[in-house]
Amino acid sequence: MKKNLTLAMVFFSVIAFSQVGINTPNPQGILHVDGAKDNPATGTPTDAQQANDFTVTSAGRVGIGNITPSSNLHITNRGTATGIGGGEATNTGLLIENPIANSSILSILRTTGATGIKQAVMGINPNFNGNNGVFVISRAPGGSDLAIDLTLGNIGIATNTPTNTLDVAGSTRVRTMDVAAGATLITPVYSDTNGVLNKAVTNVYGTVINNTVNVTAGATAALITGIPNAGVYKAAVSVGNACGRTTIAEYYVTSNAFNNAFSIKGIDGLLNTDTTSKGPVFTEVNRFTTSVVWSGVPNCAGGTGSALSYTLTMPSADIINVTNNGDVSLDYRIILTRLF
Repeated sequence: MKKNLTLAMVFFSVIAFSQVGINTPNPQGILHVDGAKDNPATGTPTDAQQANDFTVTSAGRVGIGNITPSSNLHITNRGTATGIGGGEATNTGLLIENPIANSSILSILRTTGATGIKQAVMGINPNFNGNNGVFVISRAPGGSDLAIDLTLGNIGIATNTPTNTLDVAGSTRVRTMDVAAGATLITPVYSDTNGVLNKAVTNVYGTVINNTVNVTAGATAALITGIPNAGVYKAAVSVGNACGRTTIAEYYVTSNAFNNAFSIKGIDGLLNTDTTSKGPVFTEVNRFTTSVVWSGVPNCAGGTGSALSYTLTMPSADIINVTNNGDVSLDYRIILTRLF
């Protein structure tokens, strides 16, 4: 009797409204299945009641878990996280499973060429990359603009066989890079013959620390601190005035705190003067103190010819201080690059 009543209701629904309702006398679309039979006899089902519904609208749209699909296939998931194995859960919005080992799970194909051969433009295919499985997106059939090795986790750009965590088969552009704050240790990156990025020589080679400090005439300030211990460095120090005169001098620095084995020594430098006296004169007071004098600096911006002279001192292995031997306040800049 119940079956006859249901069929009658469906028949009435088809005749009166050209709609088919299964388990509901109140279909909300051309085809409406109420899985739990919990929809009201009139009115619009609630969200909770729609959770078990399947609907096809007059526009040909299919709704699963909702009665007003906004696309050709619209799935609304309201499940609870109950495990079903393999790390999945019953509240997964869409679950596509192929129980046959090493078989494609999902492929989106496009026919190309006169022979009509179908090739993947996007898919998840365990056979694609040595049975490791790969997720691939391509603009052209058979291409690989983006590929993810589903076993190793490697990501390939313009290659479907990535050999590193990120494998780019082409040029790379970084539009924005942060500038490290002063006295922050920075490690440069190099590439080998295969284009794989590496640190060069050792983990410390080429690391850079930099800082800038303003020092008044006759005063002493820390030019750089936090120098890593047991290293050999080359330091470049620059100071200039408001008249466009700029100096740069190089120094060798060792920072070993063991037995107080730290030292600094001037190497060479350059002053952009109008004379032939372009180099500095270093006075190596002791192994951890060096003074520099520049000749040919014109009186300018309140300073005399001695305005750009200074002294560098290492009171300990991790600090280089600068003393302004001139007669105006100046900015001193240092770049410390580790060699060994």
